[in-house]
Amino acid sequence: MLLGLALALPTGGASAATFDDGYAAYQRGDFSAARKIWTGLAEGGEVRAQYNLGIMLDEGRGVTVDKAAAREWWRKAAAQNMPEALHNLATSYLFGTDAETDHAEGLDFLVRAAQAGLGRSQYVLGKIYLHGRGVTVDEAKGRAWIEKAAQQGHERAQYNMGKITRDGIGGTADIAAAAQWFLRAAKKGYAKAQNHIGTRYARGEGIEKNEAEALFWLTLAARQKNWTAEVNRKALAAKLPEAIVLAATKRADHWKPE
Repeated sequence: MLLGLALALPTGGASAATFDDGYAAYQRGDFSAARKIWTGLAEGGEVRAQYNLGIMLDEGRGVTVDKAAAREWWRKAAAQNMPEALHNLATSYLFGTDAETDHAEGLDFLVRAAQAGLGRSQYVLGKIYLHGRGVTVDEAKGRAWIEKAAQQGHERAQYNMGKITRDGIGGTADIAAAAQWFLRAAKKGYAKAQNHIGTRYARGEGIEKNEAEALFWLTLAARQKNWTAEVNRKALAAKLPEAIVLAATKRADHWKPE
């Protein structure tokens, strides 16, 4: 659930250059130099440096893993309303592997990050409400949060919206809308969604039947080791003309996710 490093956009001036120096050191594996640069900046209140030090300590990048120290840096960044820091604090307290977990505090951080518009926080919060993880199950609220994340392009949220909309969880069932959610996630390269939209094209379920299109999406999912997609692909390819199979394969060879 952790983020990668927060990148700085070049803005000119010594401060931005110094932060970029820390990032360059990190990228070349000189974690000691990166930590030294970012520690100085973090102590001066640089929110990105505070966040990144938390990442290094949490993941043990060039330092001994120290979950408590990581949280302290994220708390400093969260105090400046950095959504990514709020999210990492939330997941640390909700799902952390050390002894210090606190569902109430984690949920509070997660809500703040979600309300700030962070897609992955919206998605996790939605899943929590859907499944009642430490809260009363509220399918409508869960669906609403997942849809917010999906609208921002979060592929797992889009895939889940496909299932939620298909099954009418927390709202109206709509197989046509479900197919479009699966398609959006598939276009981003999400294998499960590629399998789902492939099967819908094959059946004409919520979308116009198109077996060539179905084979294309199933081929992409199968190449990502999706076992179900491989089974579906083989079954469909066996009954289609060779020219269609070859065309789908060639198209898949040149496809890139959005």
